[in-house]
Amino acid sequence: MTAKKRKSKLKPASRRKSSTKTRTHNSWQKKVFILSLKAGAVMGGAVFVFLLLVYLGFFGRLPNKTELAQIDNDVASEVYAEGSVLMGKYYYQNRMSIENKRISKHVKNALVATEDKRFFEHEGFDIFSLGRVLFKTILLQNKSQGGGSTISQQLAKNLYPRKNYGPFSMPINKSKEIFIASRLEDVYSKEDILTLYLNTVPFGEDVYGIEAASQRYFNKHSSHLQAKEAAVLVGMLAANTAYNPRVNAQNSLKRRNLVLDRMTEFGFLAADEAEELKKADLGLNYRRIDHNTGIAPYFRELIRKKVEGILSDTYGDEYNLYKDGLKIYTTIDPTLQQYANEAVQQHMAVLQTQFKNHWKNRDPWKNQPAVFDNALHASARYKKLKASGKSEDEIRSEMEKLKEMIVFAYPNEKKVKLSPIDSIKHYLKILNTGFMVMDPHNGQILSWVGGVNHKYFQYDHVTSRRQVGSTFKPIVYAAALMDGMSPCDYFSNERRIYHQYDDWSPTNSNGDHLGYYSMKGGLANSVNTITAEIMIKTGVDKVLKLAKNMGIHSSLPPVPSISLGTGEISLQEMLSVYACFANNGSKIEPFGLLRIEDRTGKVLYQHEPQIKGFPVMDRQTTDLMNYMLQEVVNNGTARSLRSTYRLRSQMAGKTGTTQNNADGWFIGYTPSLVAGAWVGAQSPAVHFRSTALGQGAHMALPIYGIFMRKVEQDPNYRKYTNARFSNLNEDLLAMVDCANFSEDNPDRSFFDNIFRWGKKDPDPRKLKPTDEEDKDEEERSKKRKGLLNRMKDLFKKK
Repeated sequence: MTAKKRKSKLKPASRRKSSTKTRTHNSWQKKVFILSLKAGAVMGGAVFVFLLLVYLGFFGRLPNKTELAQIDNDVASEVYAEGSVLMGKYYYQNRMSIENKRISKHVKNALVATEDKRFFEHEGFDIFSLGRVLFKTILLQNKSQGGGSTISQQLAKNLYPRKNYGPFSMPINKSKEIFIASRLEDVYSKEDILTLYLNTVPFGEDVYGIEAASQRYFNKHSSHLQAKEAAVLVGMLAANTAYNPRVNAQNSLKRRNLVLDRMTEFGFLAADEAEELKKADLGLNYRRIDHNTGIAPYFRELIRKKVEGILSDTYGDEYNLYKDGLKIYTTIDPTLQQYANEAVQQHMAVLQTQFKNHWKNRDPWKNQPAVFDNALHASARYKKLKASGKSEDEIRSEMEKLKEMIVFAYPNEKKVKLSPIDSIKHYLKILNTGFMVMDPHNGQILSWVGGVNHKYFQYDHVTSRRQVGSTFKPIVYAAALMDGMSPCDYFSNERRIYHQYDDWSPTNSNGDHLGYYSMKGGLANSVNTITAEIMIKTGVDKVLKLAKNMGIHSSLPPVPSISLGTGEISLQEMLSVYACFANNGSKIEPFGLLRIEDRTGKVLYQHEPQIKGFPVMDRQTTDLMNYMLQEVVNNGTARSLRSTYRLRSQMAGKTGTTQNNADGWFIGYTPSLVAGAWVGAQSPAVHFRSTALGQGAHMALPIYGIFMRKVEQDPNYRKYTNARFSNLNEDLLAMVDCANFSEDNPDRSFFDNIFRWGKKDPDPRKLKPTDEEDKDEEERSKKRKGLLNRMKDLFKKK
């Protein structure tokens, strides 16, 4: 029995083997489990140490809560025209901040639905969102689920851009963002975080924040964005370029519709409403405002320099124009600025075509090769090649190779295949312009066009100095009237030699030197010989003094040739001069800056207006000059304003043309609006060869004519077009009207033959006047006046 019991306790071999396997398997599982625990502990410890190092700032110090509470994004300063119309911005980053209450609810809803549906539930880091990304986005490739980063983490990334840590960049950056996001949630409310995010997030094209993006892509404030527009912008956050509605419209449309679906899924939109919105187009209303575009970019550059000077002088380093979100208010009238731009574009496109046809394939500088050589040596490409050690021949050879480039060609830019040499020649042949408009009574600058395209030509031709031609002549005539000369005084049109001024002998452009002109006729017909004689009789010093008093700051040589416009003066200065005539003889300083405010509305600068201006001419002189300058428009060199442009307003003005037709000018004014234009090439050596094409009446006057036609057609500007000059009293009217003693030519005698030197006016340089003739000048003058009186009597009897 005992033996049986022992026998029953013995196990078969198979059972012993199975038991051994089980023990071995259990032992292996235990080891794996232990190893897993150890590995997990090591990994956990490593992760803990890693996170601790990140937290302690081993990979870069994390911002503390105090710093986060003082977040102050760089915000662009904004420049405004009249009526608070945005003109442009100054910035390091094109960002505009906006309060939460002014952000469209559709933007917030689209953002939460697309980027972080549990935004109002988590505290900066969402483990569920991370799991969703791992499962649906990575494993199932469902791209509609969004990223794993919460809005708070994305804000952290925007505020503190990622750095390169080599192969560990992703885990380090992500960890830093989680810590920062958690601290942001402690400091800010959910609504504040949404506001910070939407004011910070980039939208491509150097645009930051929802407000700047809304104005760029839809030309409206973000508070006015509708659901479909909000969906477009929020959709861009996934990939700024891929979903850019201007560049990739189809991609943007698909992405917008996906965002609308997400908004429907989370109850922000009704399903039928979303389906209706998905049928609509993008509704893009693209408006780019950068340093080269927007309203009056040349003027904005002028204002930028002035504002920086004011801030520096008054506040030191307290304010930064490029990041402190200042509000700058100017005098620019946006409608008049638009009319000015359109006038410039319309005329300059036509004029450039005429210039091209005029020269065909010839170079205007053929006889002055230094013009091209100087432009070549000043080019960036030439300087770069020169710096690399290349010889002149090597540089020329390299710059003669064809390259694809974008060049400016009226009216816009175009892509061409051109050599750098030909590109330089192309730009040398471009005609440019400056055009400015101001109110003569308060000095406000209403529009400012400094050139044909700010991107390609940043030199401002409103402030640049060029010879002014005959636009200077009214200063001479005004000085003469103030010196006691009468509008009824007559002057011989003969060509003279002025020995006291190095035998200076001015001539008329048409070669005609016959007859006599009154002051009115000499000014209306822009007769050089008459102006020169008036200058000599008045005195150079008196003319220069009046020019300075009227607003010319440029240095002018004390020589009589300045009477014909040889002095180099800016368009802005010349408008100050003509504003004196319109402003009843008082000088008014033109200005464009009204006010500077900080982002809270605190006024940092306020312009103090001139009340009446500084009187520089008596009222009689002013009235006579206005009367005579009206004659320029009605019957003189600017008469096309009436015949071609059909302008009805009372207006006065003066054309100007410089030597060789290098510069064309026209300055015109009504009693309440002064405007002027200059036209010419970069180099004075580049110009029309004929006066018919190169004179101010052809080059510059059309800009004024087109502009004023638009102003006259706009009922909102009747204050400029209905204004009237002061009527002359009977005595003044008699002084001016005595000039009219010929029916067919009011200012030129039909007795010309009595006064000419001969059938052909001789060159006075070949005449040798005797001492007796010099002494008898006064006697001859008396005889001429007597003869003139007899002529007038004859005409009256006739």
